Amino acid sequence: MDKADTPYDKAIDIFEGLVEQPLQKVVSGPLPLARSVGLATTSGYRAVAIAESEGLLGRSTGGAYLRGPSTLATGLSALGFGEFALVAEPVLIQLRQSTRLTAFLAVLSDGACAIGPFSSGRGITFVTPQRHYNLLIPPSFDAERLAEVSLVHQFEAVAAQRAVISTVSQRQDRRCIVGVLLPGTRDVTGNELRSKLAKAADLLCSHAEKPE
Repeated sequence: MDKADTPYDKAIDIFEGLVEQPLQKVVSGPLPLARSVGLATTSGYRAVAIAESEGLLGRSTGGAYLRGPSTLATGLSALGFGEFALVAEPVLIQLRQSTRLTAFLAVLSDGACAIGPFSSGRGITFVTPQRHYNLLIPPSFDAERLAEVSLVHQFEAVAAQRAVISTVSQRQDRRCIVGVLLPGTRDVTGNELRSKLAKAADLLCSHAEKPE
């Protein structure tokens, strides 16, 4: 990584360093985050503060650094669904709390699944999603816009994760979905999980459409 000259450049380096960390790794505190990209203590603290103020970084309830709201908006906007960026987190937390499963927002396009913001489950239901999956078989959505899918790691041909998903919005060849990752062989035939997913999709749509 090139040496940064301005405080904002250093803030960008901080953000890039966080993005490059494995999703399973928890980075807490400005000093460890600054050291991860080779910044000195003083400039590192300043860079982290700038990154937070610009929305490049956020914090979990446990204090761990996360990608901030402006990055979610930028990423989802690039895929055509920027209006869901600011409302995704509370809806995903509510879905995770009600199902005790990892909840996520993603975009499906051409057999690929790009995972966006997510809220991890607890205990045996703790699953951290990958950034990208493939779908070997296109999802078959029912009348309630729900489907069960098998997510496959990129560059592999073996299913890595089962999920139940619900359509939030569709534009041309892209579909924004909300879903939960299923641990083991959990049965999804019950109506309770399906109802909670449908509710989450409706909440995302209704909040995103509210006038400012």
